[in-house]
Amino acid sequence: MDTAITVRGRPLEEILEAHAKWVEDNSSGRRCILQNETLNEAQLRDTNLRAAILRGTTLLDAELSGSNLSGATLETVDLGRSMLTGVDFSGAHISDSEFVSSWMAEVMLTDAKIRNTNFRKASLRESRFQGAVIESCKFTGAILSGAALHHCRIATTDLSECEFAGAQFFRASLLSCRIYGAHCAGANFSNCRLKSCDLAKTDLSGAKLFQADFNGSQLDRTDLHDADLREAQLNGVALCQADLSGAHLLGANLFGADLRGADLTAARGLTSQQLTKARTDESTILPNGSRGPYRRFSGAERFR
Repeated sequence: MDTAITVRGRPLEEILEAHAKWVEDNSSGRRCILQNETLNEAQLRDTNLRAAILRGTTLLDAELSGSNLSGATLETVDLGRSMLTGVDFSGAHISDSEFVSSWMAEVMLTDAKIRNTNFRKASLRESRFQGAVIESCKFTGAILSGAALHHCRIATTDLSECEFAGAQFFRASLLSCRIYGAHCAGANFSNCRLKSCDLAKTDLSGAKLFQADFNGSQLDRTDLHDADLREAQLNGVALCQADLSGAHLLGANLFGADLRGADLTAARGLTSQQLTKARTDESTILPNGSRGPYRRFSGAERFR
């Protein structure tokens, strides 16, 4: 810890000691409240800030790795380019804050409430978001490979061009999110609800999408080759020019799905009934390698 830092005439070390006492017993010590402070490049590794309140505070390039901010309140806080490896933000309330280009590998954000916050180009590898509520945030270009987002509720959030390789979205709910051009190869979206989301040009190759609901979403030009789309809800979904080669589509709902220009070469589990209900044209490549449009009883639904 940087012992030279003072906050309104008091050594920060003294403030944190009083806060530690308050955390253990609310009748003693004093809660840490940092308001409108500038603590750029502060060395606060392994600091106990559990349930602390930070408002309007700037911590650019700060070192807080291993610190405990569980249950903390962060409002209009700037942690841009900070080192936050392994920080515990579980149950925290984070709003209108900045984490641009921060290093946040293995952070804990379970059950956190995050609103209007910017994580652009942050590194969030192996981070934990289980049960978090994320609204109107920006993650553009962030790295979330191996992240756990089980049961998350994510709304009106920009996830475009993010790295989600191997991420887990099991039973997550995403509403009106932009996931354009993201890299989600091998990610698990099983039992996910992705309503009115833009997944155009997204790499979902080999992804697990079992029983995923894509109601109102855009999947045009998306790479879905070898993806598991069994029992997925794709009714009315735009899949124009999508790569569905080798995808598993057993039981998928394709009613009104737009498959014009899509590549279904060697797609598995498709039936004549499914393809009859979808929209195909002469640019569609059917499972047996022939060109569309699909004609009932043609047998083109079976790959060679």
